[in-house]
Amino acid sequence: MNKILIDTMHILELLTSKDSSYDKLSQALDDEKITGVISVTTLAELLIFLGEDIYKKKVNELLSLNLEIIDTDRTIAIRAGELHMTYKLPLGDALIAATGINENIKHVLTDDCHFDAVKNIIKPINLKTALKMGR
Repeated sequence: MNKILIDTMHILELLTSKDSSYDKLSQALDDEKITGVISVTTLAELLIFLGEDIYKKKVNELLSLNLEIIDTDRTIAIRAGELHMTYKLPLGDALIAATGINENIKHVLTDDCHFDAVKNIIKPINLKTALKMGR
C-alpha cells in the first residue's frame, strides 16, 4: 500500500470540493489503497482557511476519513526548524514536510511550490499521480 503525506490544501479540497477526482481520492483512502497521512498542523491550517463555523461542521467529516493524523513531537519540531532554516520553507510547510520525513513517507500530495525545495527528501506529487498510486 502506498503511504502519502497530504498537504492541507488537498485536505481542504477533499472536504469542500465537488470535483470527482476528490471523490476518487476519498474512495482510495476508504478502500485502503492509499494510506493518507496528515500533520496535526493541517488541523490548525484548516481552521484558518475554513473559518470557525465551517470548521466545526467539517471537523467530524475530517476525522471520519481514513487518515493517520500525526502529532508534532520534539523530533518533528527540530526537523521542521532545520527545514525552515536550510530550505526557507514557511513554518507550516516545514512542519508538514518534517512529519512526512519522520514517518519515512516518500511522497507528498501538494500543489505548493515550497515543497520543491525538499523534493530530494520527500517528492511532491499531484492529485493525478496520487490517484494512479491508489489503483
